[in-house]
Amino acid sequence: MLTLRGGGPEALSRAFPPEILARLIRHLEAAWPHEGCGVILQGRAGEGEPWRVLPLPNASPTPRVAYAFAPEVWLQVCKEADARQETVVCVFHSHVDTAAVFSAEDRRQAAPEGIPLLPQMSYMVVAIHDGRATSASSSEWQQGDFQTVPIPVPDFRFENPL
Repeated sequence: MLTLRGGGPEALSRAFPPEILARLIRHLEAAWPHEGCGVILQGRAGEGEPWRVLPLPNASPTPRVAYAFAPEVWLQVCKEADARQETVVCVFHSHVDTAAVFSAEDRRQAAPEGIPLLPQMSYMVVAIHDGRATSASSSEWQQGDFQTVPIPVPDFRFENPL
């Protein structure tokens, strides 16, 4: 069964390792001028790689202003995570030439009718302006609504590719 990370007040303050953020940011910058998207998975402690970034194709019919996972792709992510004993800890996507906020549309997609589809999931939004990450935020469902905090976006442009 697919495992999702447990939420709680400490969850928003969890920082991903710099190399994970670098991979995520590179994927989102490469997707510009469309929104990029994907997930971060966490392996079991002491077994293989502790973190994995999985870029996914944006299946939205309007990829400049929205993202969507194709149902068959999401199903494959879930099956693979189960087989590898990984936990999906974050859904990420970019906003093109606008702010890194969990928008009203993001909220509607993540919690239709005000009911979260993945209540323990972290949602990361990265603003990409002119092909470069400029800011980011993380949102989680807590106490009946999404709580959002900004996250620092390091500049990985001059580091060796991962």
